[in-house]
Amino acid sequence: MTLPATFLQHVEQHGCFSGCYGSDSSVSACLDPARPLSPLVMVSCQDCLARVAVPASLLAAGTSSYNLARQLTDHLRAKRGFALSVSGYHVAGPGFWLSAAYYRSGLFLLSGERSRQLGSDLDLLLLAFRHGVLQPPDSRMRDPKQYALETVYVNYATFQPAVVGKQALLSAPQCRAQPRTGWQKVTLAEFLPVAQAQAPAGGSSAPARTLKVGDVCPVCGAEVRLRPLLVGSYVGCLC
Repeated sequence: MTLPATFLQHVEQHGCFSGCYGSDSSVSACLDPARPLSPLVMVSCQDCLARVAVPASLLAAGTSSYNLARQLTDHLRAKRGFALSVSGYHVAGPGFWLSAAYYRSGLFLLSGERSRQLGSDLDLLLLAFRHGVLQPPDSRMRDPKQYALETVYVNYATFQPAVVGKQALLSAPQCRAQPRTGWQKVTLAEFLPVAQAQAPAGGSSAPARTLKVGDVCPVCGAEVRLRPLLVGSYVGCLC
């Protein structure tokens, strides 16, 4: 059984950037005064802690809050084009809050405002690497000198999933350079080795080759093929 379309649409348009959900206590609610209380399966956004729920009758039999949270997180990670994402309180090491999302083009979005006493957003990302909360896609990501940092503001209620570099992200609808009401302040950490490797040689702007089914993407290394989503499917790589 697929997730209800209206429920998926709601979480897809939720503005918090990581798209990570966690399990929460389930409840029973009165949805029809003529019928017994209906059990709801509840999950919470790991960025803002807002809760959402769906009637258990609309889910596959036995779906737990943990299962639903995992499905939503996986769906949003693919939908938003993230190679990895994590959010919430992490008990490893000293214990810390961190929301992080990574595009394969070498861009991290980071927010660790709740653990500022432990350092900057980049410090918290390195702490996550050190204590196994995240596995760095590149071993050089443990070196803080490999990053260029700037502050941006994001809201993923509307977003462009394919982000091929910093300029593409800065011009995407989910990102702004100036603060706005309802937008979250985050650190944009550009991992320079990946960004520089993808930059056109000599500053040229030759158009990228259109990939066909069976081709291997030079950016993420994945084959272009039909890939399933939680709802529907798409043809492409993993970028």
